[in-house]
Amino acid sequence: VGYGVAVLFLLHGAPDLALTQVLCETVLLVLLVLVLRRQPKYFTDRPLRSSRWLRAALAVGVGAVASLIAVAAAGARIDVPISDGFYERAYDFGYGSNIVNVTLVDIRAWDTLGEIAVLLVAATGVASLIFIRTRSADPRGTLRGDRGRPDASGGRASTFLRGGRGVEAQDAAPVLEMMTRLMFPVMIVVSIYLLLVGHNLPGGGFAGGLVGGLAIALRYLAAGRDELANAAPFDAGRLLGIGIATAALSMLWPVLVGGRIGESYRIDLDLPVLGESYVVTTLVFDVGVYLIVVGGMLDFVRSLGAGIDVQVRQGVAPVPVAQSDRVRTGESS
Repeated sequence: VGYGVAVLFLLHGAPDLALTQVLCETVLLVLLVLVLRRQPKYFTDRPLRSSRWLRAALAVGVGAVASLIAVAAAGARIDVPISDGFYERAYDFGYGSNIVNVTLVDIRAWDTLGEIAVLLVAATGVASLIFIRTRSADPRGTLRGDRGRPDASGGRASTFLRGGRGVEAQDAAPVLEMMTRLMFPVMIVVSIYLLLVGHNLPGGGFAGGLVGGLAIALRYLAAGRDELANAAPFDAGRLLGIGIATAALSMLWPVLVGGRIGESYRIDLDLPVLGESYVVTTLVFDVGVYLIVVGGMLDFVRSLGAGIDVQVRQGVAPVPVAQSDRVRTGESS
């Protein structure tokens, strides 16, 4: 359904939204797999109680009412939408031809600041659920972002990724490791490209951050937590803090030069090779968004991936297995 919505965006002339939708669906797919791999194979077959039927009916009713309200609100517009003025304002006020990006980092920057703050809180919440005791549960410092030395006890002498030496031979995926080694630098370059061109072309800090986060997640999926430590040898919490501080300061600094909060400025450049060009100061805000998205993805992967792996290995968290027949006979697991 999500990818289908992205196709609809593309067919209706919104490549920026289609790109972001595809990236979001891919990120959710990765996180969903990380969660489902530790879920039990079977659920209990206890009969449904009357209270469950009541909650189900309540959920359907709430969903139906919300849908009707959305349809009624969309058909009740009597004035010209305020977004009609964005076409002109994006050029002469935001200095960009990508109306979507200019809207996010300039016209409605306050909304974007609130949204990235929510992402920061969500990443911190997930990390808090996994790292119940302390982030130092890993003796090699993998979860703290330190560059740990991969454990070569697995016996694999030749791998495409450094962290793959600690993966048991029966669990290794050489083809995925090879493709990851080839694709990781390409994905990072594309990530930075989307960040830099987002003001005039499809992209931006959010889309670029998602590509960068997926590149880091790919390193973990290919060779495990040791490879994740090598790919991102820094603390995700600090990266999130730097990102939110960068975005907030980029909105406040215009006041110091006599401007308004969040006001954009155009800086013309004469580069030796590229020739005449310009940079808009809202790029700094986009950099903050980029750092928060990458930090959030890193926190998600470290929490739902490497964090659970370490807890399973140390016995802090049990290894989920298929529930036995006693669960299907009605006993509690």
